[in-house]
Amino acid sequence: MNIEIYTKDFCIWCDRAKSLLESKNLSFTEIDLSDDSVRSEFCSKLGEGVKTVPQIFMDNKRIGGFQELVRWFADGN
Repeated sequence: MNIEIYTKDFCIWCDRAKSLLESKNLSFTEIDLSDDSVRSEFCSKLGEGVKTVPQIFMDNKRIGGFQELVRWFADGN
């Protein structure tokens, strides 16, 4: 499974999402939105409406933020 997590510095929800993935022994690629070019790619991928982090993708499918990730696991994924 290919997991990408878009994050920012000093984001408690980003840290919690990463910890949750690590607790499930899942490896992931972290993409830091502090870089302007990365942020531009993020906006083009999601559109301007999504402004919160983290944003988690599994096999190129958007899961959402931390709460959606928790629900995703609770649903047996």
